[in-house]
Formats: sequence, C-alpha cells, structure tokens
Amino acid sequence: MKENMENKIEKKAVPTYAKELWFSVSNDDLEKWHSDLEEHKVKSTVRLGDRSSSAINPKGNYGAGKYVSVKLQKEDGSFDSFEKEVVIISSVAKKINDILPSDLAGTPFADKTKEELQQHLEEVYKTKTSSEDVVSVVKFEYQEALENTSDLIRTGVLSLAEQPEENAKNLDAKSYVVPLLGHDYPAKTAVMWNEAYKTFNLEVSNAMVIGDPDFSKEVLEVFRKDSKYLGGGAGVGFKDEVIKYLDELDEMAKAIGSVNFILKTPEGKLRGYNTDGLGYASSLEEMFKENAESIKGKKGLILGAGGTGNAVAFALAQSGMKLMILNRTVQKAQDLAEKINKYFGQNLAEFGGEDKIAAEAMKADAVINVSTKGAAGAFADYSALAPAGFPANSENIAKNLAEASKVLGSIPKNAILSDIVLTEKGTPFLRSAREKGFKVLDGVPMVVKQGVEAFWILHSADLEKQNITKDQIAEVMKKAAGL
Repeated sequence: MKENMENKIEKKAVPTYAKELWFSVSNDDLEKWHSDLEEHKVKSTVRLGDRSSSAINPKGNYGAGKYVSVKLQKEDGSFDSFEKEVVIISSVAKKINDILPSDLAGTPFADKTKEELQQHLEEVYKTKTSSEDVVSVVKFEYQEALENTSDLIRTGVLSLAEQPEENAKNLDAKSYVVPLLGHDYPAKTAVMWNEAYKTFNLEVSNAMVIGDPDFSKEVLEVFRKDSKYLGGGAGVGFKDEVIKYLDELDEMAKAIGSVNFILKTPEGKLRGYNTDGLGYASSLEEMFKENAESIKGKKGLILGAGGTGNAVAFALAQSGMKLMILNRTVQKAQDLAEKINKYFGQNLAEFGGEDKIAAEAMKADAVINVSTKGAAGAFADYSALAPAGFPANSENIAKNLAEASKVLGSIPKNAILSDIVLTEKGTPFLRSAREKGFKVLDGVPMVVKQGVEAFWILHSADLEKQNITKDQIAEVMKKAAGL
C-alpha cells in the first residue's frame, strides 16, 4: 500500500507554464494592434479551456507572476515581428455562460456579448463550443510599466521570504537591500543586516525575496529603475543566472562565473561581486588554526560544482588548499577545476564523478558539501556523501544514507566535515557527522563573513564617516546570527 502511494505521488502531474500569449489579428487591424499594445490598452484576454495557474493543460497554463511574450499572429499563420513582454497577474477559469462584463474589460472583446465572444473563440480555435465550455480570463501587466520592487511583489514576480528571522515585512523603508532567493529557507542575512542597520543608524532595510531565477533579466531591469534599491544578494538559483544580465563584474566574480552580491552604482548600473568564497575560506582556516594547523597544503574534497561551490573552490585554492572536485555531472567538475588551474597558473584542482566519493573521502583533510543535497525540496533527505537515486522515495533515500554511513566510517577522525547548506535541523550529512564526533562547520560563519564584506562594499563611505570598522560590523552580525 505504501509503495503504491509513493508511486502515485511520484507520478503526480506538474503544471507547465506557457511562454507566449498569441492574438489572432487581421492584416487591416495590425497597425491598430501595434498602437494599442504600445499604449497598454490591452490588459486582459480570454482563452479557451482551463489555463489557470494550477491547471494541467498541454498548451501550458498562465501562472500569476510568470512572464510571457505577447505575439501577433497574422491571417496567414505567420507572426508579426512586434512583441511585448508582460507578466501574468491572474488567470481565472469559468464557464462562458458565467462571463461578466467586468471579465472582458481590457480585452479585445470588451464590447462583445457572450455570444459574440463564443463565436470568436470558435473561429480562432476552429472548434464548436457551448455556453457551458470553460474559458480562462487572463489578466496581465506590461514589464516596461513596472517601476520598482513593490511592483514586482504586487504582480507576484517576487514575494517576501517568510522563514528568515527579522526579514522585512514590507518595503516602507527609505531605501532597501533586496537579496534574491530561489526558495524560502531560514537564511541569516536579514537578521544580521537589519541589526547592523539599527546599530549604525542607517535608514535602510534588508528585504529577502523569493523569485524564479528564469526571470532574472526582468527583475534586474526593474531594480535599475527603482530609486530605493541599493543592491542585494544573489542566493541559491540566482548566483549563476544573474551574472548574464549585470552591467559590470568584479575581477574575482568574473573568474568564478557567479555572483552573490549586487551593488547599484551611483550611475544606476548593477555590478556583481562574489564574497561567498572569501567568507568560507576564512571560516575553514580558523578551524584549522584551532588545531594549530595551516590550511595551506591540506586536501579538500568538494562535493558539488555550481553556484556557491565555484566561489568556495576558488577561495580555497587561493588559500593554498589542494582540491578534488566531485560532481554528479562530471563535466561541471572538470570545467571548474580547469578554470581554477588556469586562473592561478598551477595544478591546484582535480575532478571526478560521484563514484569517487568513497575513495577520495579517505584521503581528505576536509570534506565540504556545496551541492544541494540536504537542502529543501527533492534533495532534503539525502546525504552529500553518496549519490542520490531518483525518484526521491524511501527506498532510494535509505540506499543513499546507508552508502553515506559507510563513507563516513572511512573518513579520518581529525578531518573537518562541512556543509554550506543552511537548514533548521542541519543537513543529514552534518547531523551524522556530529553523531560520530567529527569537528563540523556549517554555513553560518561563512554567511557572517561574506555578509560583512558585502555590507562594507555597499556602505563603506557612510560607515567610515562614523569611524566604524569591519570588525565592529562583524561583532554585530555574529551576535545577530547567534555565534
């Protein structure tokens, strides 16, 4: 019975989202359509079938907060070159018979009766309909009309994160810093930054938000226009994605290929930095010093090769560590190792697949998880010390944990085991490491140290006027983070 239930859950259909919104236009009306779209007169439409946010429709549904391209289909079936990017505000399914005049406001059918609407749908979709058939009223707003972060939240493109302690509940501050997250999790950034703002009397708020990294370009376009936006972090999902749409890059961020912090310059340009690696390397170095050891020459096994992992690997190589980078997709591990060796001009990093975890863990002075294993979602119950079989059912998770336990037993007892993934209870990897008595390092010290660096990049001019130092910022942030 349990196995059957798991299979049902695994096979549950997931909505897919349309990326385009077509309007059928006669050649005679083409010029008027151009004008109406430029003037934002068309703000809604009606589509045959259930295309609402949670629907399962082979043509794709229209989800609130999702961007689509409005396109004009001409009489011969080809598409006009004119396009507009819009964000879906809502998509509501109802029967044709239940359509109200208010549903048609802002649509090309505003002056039509329900019967005329039905006739138009039959012509466009080339099918017979009845008044009982379901249609979707799709409302949207133009990307170019969005002026600030509040607009992004209002339209559902972004939402304020709930789990981070002391995260801003609104955007009422004089100015704000907006870190982007791919999913909600108990990040320490908000509590650290907002305590620092309070302590140093800066009229700024840190508001962590959740969004879809696929819409990074559109979000950054609005940030450039937002007079209250000063900058912000790029969290999980955004680190690799936003870099393509920034105006400038710090030298190290360019080499790493990802950013974790964005600064808005006085000229309104967005400049990317990566302070993750420096924060992590400093944290690990301190742990080696506690054992009267140097990080230089130590062997580090890095599990994962994307996003924050790139920054961590670069910083550890810079500190003199010898690295073995293992990743499910071997090519990503190879690319990262080669980038490191080329940047530093020496062979500091090797690479391989997850099949090498057991053999390499036996030789490591530090085992560092930078993958998403142990994070929220499908990977939450997996340990980083073994491959993750899918689907994520009890059988595959148990197999992963059993293999991880064997690997854990072979790791030298004086090795440091570390995981940058932040969760309330700790990842399966770190929980098992603590139980076995290993010295462990989670991601909190890294968050504090990289946060201090980012805070200084953004606010150093104001802070220096008050004779405030990085050390003072670090003390405030450490206390706020519970260290």
